[in-house]
Amino acid sequence: MMWKTVLITIFAAGVLADDFSQITAVVTSQCTKNNAEDKVPEVEAALRTFGNCLKGLVDLNVLKTEIEEAKPNGALDEVFKKYCDKSAQLKGCISSVLQGVRPCVGNDYANHINDAQNSTNQLIDFVCYKDGDRIALFIAEGGPECFQQKTENLKTCFLNLKQSFPTVESANSLSLVEKCAKVDEMTSCIVKSLEECSTPTPANMAESLIKFMRKESPCHTALPKTD
Repeated sequence: MMWKTVLITIFAAGVLADDFSQITAVVTSQCTKNNAEDKVPEVEAALRTFGNCLKGLVDLNVLKTEIEEAKPNGALDEVFKKYCDKSAQLKGCISSVLQGVRPCVGNDYANHINDAQNSTNQLIDFVCYKDGDRIALFIAEGGPECFQQKTENLKTCFLNLKQSFPTVESANSLSLVEKCAKVDEMTSCIVKSLEECSTPTPANMAESLIKFMRKESPCHTALPKTD
């Protein structure tokens, strides 16, 4: 769980930035923790390559402008088709960085790298279904605004899950069925919060994504759902 948080922090706050000093410190600490100090340059190189890969696929400022310009014309689908055409390249970027950080994540987390790869591939496939129609509809129907309005509610959903697993030991003490039940509680909380928005699309989209990803997870067989 810790390394997943580290990766998210790196991706969100550092990889796309020019200042790599904080990332170096985090990578050095993580590699040292796993007796892999000699792998620091290798992992840093993988993260730099990942950042450059993303920059080559999308400029976030340009994308934001394209979305705003496309909204009045109902042309969001054209914008996302252009980017979804690059989904295979994005999957390649993610696969490379996940393998690149493997030397410093420790055996417990390294064993789940393939699961992480599958999950990200599923997410990309979901978002880019029919050339991005889903994400285009989500934005057109006020999805981002809905999430922003319900930020505090969503934080509560995640906090409740976190409190269920306060330590690694407490998480390991639960059976798979118990873990799945806790995650299901969180996802139900998320959908219920989004249902309070002015349009049903954000909640429907979130519920569809959750079902889509759950179907490919161990929870699908460990704790089947009838709905």
